[in-house]
Amino acid sequence: MLRTSKGTSLSIRKRAAIFDLDGTLVDSMPFVIESFIHAVEPYRARPSVPEVLAHLGGPLETCIRNLLGPEGTDSVPAAKARLLEYEHHKEERLIPFPGSREMLAELRSRGVKLGIWTGRDRWSAERILDVHDLAGFFPAIVCGDDLPSHKPDPAGLLRAIELAGAGVGDTVFMGDADADVLGGHAAGVHTIFVHHGRLAPASVHNRAAEIFAEPGPAYAAMLRHFA
Repeated sequence: MLRTSKGTSLSIRKRAAIFDLDGTLVDSMPFVIESFIHAVEPYRARPSVPEVLAHLGGPLETCIRNLLGPEGTDSVPAAKARLLEYEHHKEERLIPFPGSREMLAELRSRGVKLGIWTGRDRWSAERILDVHDLAGFFPAIVCGDDLPSHKPDPAGLLRAIELAGAGVGDTVFMGDADADVLGGHAAGVHTIFVHHGRLAPASVHNRAAEIFAEPGPAYAAMLRHFA
């Protein structure tokens, strides 16, 4: 499905492509969900997968706090420690989606400036990129602990665009979380939404410029912007 946002034209020459990491370039969501469930399960009833998904998109501690709720505030440090211990040195389980590396290589060959805007902390984000030999693609990386604000606040995306040496009007952003779409829309950036078959609220769908169920077609759409 293709939707062009108000005031956005597909004919505008683009210069930069910014990506979310988890669920967009790297097939990490099953492991991420598993990790969050493991982290909070001793301190509350086992959360459902949709409940975990609804709280993703920000820093690790914020996601855990939201999952635990006000009554679980005192358990946040212990739950965070459980999650970090569970994830430690398991980056190989977070596999790049088929076609992601090829898309990045093709974009780079066309002179496109590439960037990452992720809610992950910088240590774990860079660890994932290094393990899968993806770090060299991205001169612009903004992580969840780089700024005081977090998704869907657009400050991180705007910072990534600045680091890439581009402008809002000549950038395309791709993400899979509600917070990605809301942040991209708030920044005024053409945003590609990959929903993986998840039913997102209408307020999210209506703010995406292009919508796809799977990464592959979304990667093809991204390439078309820089043909």
